[in-house]
Amino acid sequence: MRRPSAWMLTTLTLSFVALGHATVLAATQNQPATYTVRPGDTLYRLAEARHLPLAALELANPQLSNPNEIVAGQQVALPTAYAVQPGDTVDLIAKAHDLASSAILQANPGINPLDLMIGQTLYLPIPAGSASAQAPTAGSSSTGGAAATPGSSTAPQQASRAQLRQDILAYAKSFLGTPYCWGGDSPKTGFDCSGFVAYVFGHFGMKLPRESHDQATVGAPVSVSNLEPGDLLFFTDTDSYASLYPNHVTHVGIYMGNGAMIESSSAHNGEGVVIVQNVFQNPYYVAHYYGARDVIGS
Repeated sequence: MRRPSAWMLTTLTLSFVALGHATVLAATQNQPATYTVRPGDTLYRLAEARHLPLAALELANPQLSNPNEIVAGQQVALPTAYAVQPGDTVDLIAKAHDLASSAILQANPGINPLDLMIGQTLYLPIPAGSASAQAPTAGSSSTGGAAATPGSSTAPQQASRAQLRQDILAYAKSFLGTPYCWGGDSPKTGFDCSGFVAYVFGHFGMKLPRESHDQATVGAPVSVSNLEPGDLLFFTDTDSYASLYPNHVTHVGIYMGNGAMIESSSAHNGEGVVIVQNVFQNPYYVAHYYGARDVIGS
């Protein structure tokens, strides 16, 4: 059963930088912590030269009595670059780094806190390389940057992620029966497969790329045996559209657990958003299966 019309995707592509956790650590740990002022420097020129928000640079240097007057030889702290991770919100990032949400918003003028994109760089108004500037890890406190002590539990964080996964599925199921629309990305227009996924995850502050072949580069790969509800399942095809993409991915759905998937497709008599049971027992899906990605985290 071929379904090229179900897996055609809009040609509008949003540029996306997929950064893994190791990359985030490198960004926070290896970036220069300070800059030695040279003759003629100003904070404005320094911010422009390093592509930093001026507000972040000023907030990272509260010791400067007058930010407009810096002198050669003076040490200026550089703000911490942080790459947005799956599931991040401004509030969660702020708590993990002992900051106020308002400070992050002030340091990054123009960002939309409800529209963060995975891999997007934010600048935290704390000196790079400081103890509290490390990216949160699975062993980090949910309210600060310090690592968990031996014997401490990450159960609250895990429970929160598990609940988020269930919330995502519940929200996705609220669109059952929404008609399929090639290039559609909202309930008003109808959804194509990747538009549906992007819309659902966007509701929870997770900005995914618009097209399925790009979504297949986000997050971490997951084996079939380790799938969790909320993971993304990707499928390939051999039509002319698939040949445009290196990975040939043309379709995506959201894993629900117990072998089920929720997707938007023009198949199923044009029903649109449907639940497909026994995905890994279906010869068609098995033959075209590309892989799965976890964009939520554990």
